Amino acid sequence: MVDVTNRRSTVIKRLVIVVIAICAVAAGFFMFQSITSPAKAVANQKNSVQFASEQPKVEMKKVAPEKYNGQVRKVVYLTFDDGPSEFQKEILDILKKNDIKGTFFMIGGNIPAYKESVKRLVKEGNYPGVHSMTHNYTKLYKEGKFVEEMKQAQDIMKEVTGIHPNLVRCPYGSMPGLTQALRDQMASAGMKEWDWTVDSLDWKLPGNPNGVTQNVVSHVNKEREVVLMHEKKQTVQALQTIIDDLRKKGYEFEVYDEADHFPLNFWHDNRI
Repeated sequence: MVDVTNRRSTVIKRLVIVVIAICAVAAGFFMFQSITSPAKAVANQKNSVQFASEQPKVEMKKVAPEKYNGQVRKVVYLTFDDGPSEFQKEILDILKKNDIKGTFFMIGGNIPAYKESVKRLVKEGNYPGVHSMTHNYTKLYKEGKFVEEMKQAQDIMKEVTGIHPNLVRCPYGSMPGLTQALRDQMASAGMKEWDWTVDSLDWKLPGNPNGVTQNVVSHVNKEREVVLMHEKKQTVQALQTIIDDLRKKGYEFEVYDEADHFPLNFWHDNRI
């Protein structure tokens, strides 16, 4: 009887061991499958991709930096008076070739004869300012026709290009002709005036493009300069060298922007 009981006990123990072994093998197998299964691995990964709609939105403002790589940003505005003329096309060609936009101050009476050139000027991103109708000192300043003539020129520009420019340039500069009374009229009409910081004196240097270049390059030294030039043959001849030399001095080129106007008149009148 005791012998039978011992046998049963031994059999039961063996069965228990076998069952435990089977369970251990099965558990190990399923664990191995869960670890190595690609589907499981992907399912258990945390999504590290952030959709555009989930990303924080930061408003970026395209503002020209005053400094770049620790260096002060130097800017020059190339401006051209007394057009449109036969020389405007060549000036525009040079500006386009160099990826530069210029600021032009044109006489209203000249515009009808050069409509296509003026349209091109605007299409290529240049600014179409006006420069009176007659360029006559007596009529503009002594007879007080300044604002009247500028409005006429603005209307012609609007008719040809669709743009009504607010920026004008006084023939012969704003001082002394642009009196307080005339400046009051300008301010009431919403006009802005730009004189200049560097005068090329190109108008009195026919046949001397080197002299024009020298006048400009030697006097452009400040962080922001506005260069006065005219639509003249000698200016066309000097323009590429002026651009090259100013770039060597570290200057970039800008065009006037009404949304970013800064006062530049000899009277220091911030209204205009």
